[in-house]
Amino acid sequence: MLQRVQTVYLLAATVLMSLMLFLPLAEIAAEGRGIYQVLSKGWYITGGVTAELAMATWPVFILALVLALLPLINLFLHRSRKLQIRICIYSIILAFGLIGLIYYYFVVGFRQLDEPAYALRFPLVLPAIFIILIYLAFRGIRKDEILVRSLDRIR
Repeated sequence: MLQRVQTVYLLAATVLMSLMLFLPLAEIAAEGRGIYQVLSKGWYITGGVTAELAMATWPVFILALVLALLPLINLFLHRSRKLQIRICIYSIILAFGLIGLIYYYFVVGFRQLDEPAYALRFPLVLPAIFIILIYLAFRGIRKDEILVRSLDRIR
């Protein structure tokens, strides 16, 4: 059912992860080299006219893309609530994996740069908000499944 509250949660989760694909996650000021802009696709040096790729982070981009598509696919599986519940659980697990992967690339990148000045941006919080929204959608789907089962027992 597309008119349920979990539809709003799933759409919001899709939008959040889509934003994470394109917005900068952080900026690091490196002395003499310019400014590193951290995106989900990689770390770019923006000191000159063009941006040069310093370190690729394609696994973060691919996982964020999968996490943006899963809730969107989950919207149209409203006839199979058990599958929706499974996809919600898998999305939450993958979101925790994304958080760990982002942390790993930050640790690796900071060790290579050895620069103390950095500015974290709002999109770093988006996976945590994504987890909350998917959990809320999971609760709504589960309530619907419990309601349908209870109505089946009454008949």
